[in-house]
Amino acid sequence: MNRSITLVSFASLLLLTGYIDAEIMPSSVREGSISLGFEHTHSDNIRKTNTNQKSGYEQRVDLNVSYQNHTATNNSLLDYGLYYSHYSEADIEDESDIAGSLTISQQIFSKNLLLDLSHFRHSYLLDKAGVDLPNNNGNRDVFTVSPLWRLPYSKRAGFETRYTYTAVRLSDDKQQNTDRNGLSLSWYHDLNNKMTYRLSSQYSEVDFLLYELTYEQINVDMSLAGNLRNGSYLAKAGYSRLAILNRYEEGGIFQFSYHYRFQKNTLGLSVQRELTDSSLGLGKDTPDSGDINFDGTQLLWIDRVSLDHNFFAFNARFTNTNSLYYQQETPLITREVKPRSGISTQLSWKHTALLTTRFSASYSQTYIEKEFDKQQWLTSLSSEYRFHPKLTFSLTAQYEEQLNNEQMNGYDETRLIATVRFSH
Repeated sequence: MNRSITLVSFASLLLLTGYIDAEIMPSSVREGSISLGFEHTHSDNIRKTNTNQKSGYEQRVDLNVSYQNHTATNNSLLDYGLYYSHYSEADIEDESDIAGSLTISQQIFSKNLLLDLSHFRHSYLLDKAGVDLPNNNGNRDVFTVSPLWRLPYSKRAGFETRYTYTAVRLSDDKQQNTDRNGLSLSWYHDLNNKMTYRLSSQYSEVDFLLYELTYEQINVDMSLAGNLRNGSYLAKAGYSRLAILNRYEEGGIFQFSYHYRFQKNTLGLSVQRELTDSSLGLGKDTPDSGDINFDGTQLLWIDRVSLDHNFFAFNARFTNTNSLYYQQETPLITREVKPRSGISTQLSWKHTALLTTRFSASYSQTYIEKEFDKQQWLTSLSSEYRFHPKLTFSLTAQYEEQLNNEQMNGYDETRLIATVRFSH
């Protein structure tokens, strides 16, 4: 179970989503759901290998819980899943895991004092060149506690001070466990009812708990956020300086995102450059996004650009989502640029109130090391039938192929999946 979640600064995230929520969310929303699924999968290559291929099956049960609350004093979003899988092959161990995210922004005593809490957990590959099998997986947990105090001196302007504590814990490489303490001060000014200007400075200290390494970082930036035509935007530019072991790394940082809505389409563009370390995951936080062994080269620059598109038609019976991204990581010591890129598309067609068909396809390419990269293709076609408002059945056909320079690690696999799901 994968979650693609990117950790960004609370200030920038809340600033941008504040404009989006004001437009698309009513004044009060409270809803939740829980679902239980049973899944049987037949694979023609259960070990995901190109040698000694063998067919087999995986049986999985999963429990998913989601909840959202949006009121004048609280914003909460919870989404977690728990699963257990059994494999037909004795050499593949059964596995269980939990993954998901939680974000809470709670008003305390007054609207000018907030407490932000967040957690996310997902799996990653221990060996990026390998495949997504149970014995090649680890988990990253990120916990954040962040109180915010606003000091308004007018209806349109004021100061904000924020303390942030972040704990990063990795299940299979405790040398990358970190504690982060940060303090920021911002001045904001609402230029009009559609635009806010902000000037911020942040100081943070990051301590690798079991690896004798601590570094300090200072960021100074200014940003504009608001609504433009039929979209919302965030534009931020600044300077970052990192001090570690009597040496310094410094340079410009920036972030720009714009989400534009027109007719039946939504178009999103995001460009970002940051100076960080790999314990938080690398940009697009997918299972193969992190180097696990911390050897001093994991302090790095991340440059990323992504483009997202959504389309709906026929009273939203047909939907299409497309995504394209390019990212490169540059470790401070080796200066060896490590690019990664990907493209994906998803189509959904609701034939009737009971029957829905979905198709998805994706391709990604990941740089591992010199003269070695990994390419992955994944296509899926499924149909879902709703017997009852709380009971659905689906059939899915998947094809996956991994190619790289070392043919021993390449493989292809076809999976047929039957799923029964109860929802409430």
